[in-house]
Amino acid sequence: MSKFDNSMFIWSDSRGQLFIVIHVHDSIIGGEHIVDINNNKKFLFCRFEMKDMEELHYFLGIEVIQTPKGKFMISQRDYILKLLDTFGMTKCKCVANPLDRNMKLDADFETKECEPTCYRQLVGSLIYLTITRPNLRYPSNLLSQCMNSPPLCNITNVS
Repeated sequence: MSKFDNSMFIWSDSRGQLFIVIHVHDSIIGGEHIVDINNNKKFLFCRFEMKDMEELHYFLGIEVIQTPKGKFMISQRDYILKLLDTFGMTKCKCVANPLDRNMKLDADFETKECEPTCYRQLVGSLIYLTITRPNLRYPSNLLSQCMNSPPLCNITNVS
């Protein structure tokens, strides 16, 4: 088991490493040698009801792309497009940095209150996007501070 993630299992021997990542009903098996991967798949198939989906394309809503050189890239493009559509933001303009780090919450500011469930879904979706978009961590964290009374607080620049 990995020291950092209880759902990741790592086997090492003289031939290399094998990785298994498990999340509820989804799992990924990968490693340096196809023979080791296939042997472990056979071992698991004998003990658990499983289906082999062959090459990895999506895992937990994250697209996995393998380059011709064998490197992997991850993307949440489809998730982002669906999110923009769900919240009626497909025609919004992009910005390089969504929020300046000198911003703070101003609880005295009065704004029109939004529906709490919708706000929480949006903030939760933004937090999920931080897997591939670390630049969203700060604004997502700031917005999550308004979860109890969204958004009766305003975000203001303090610089």
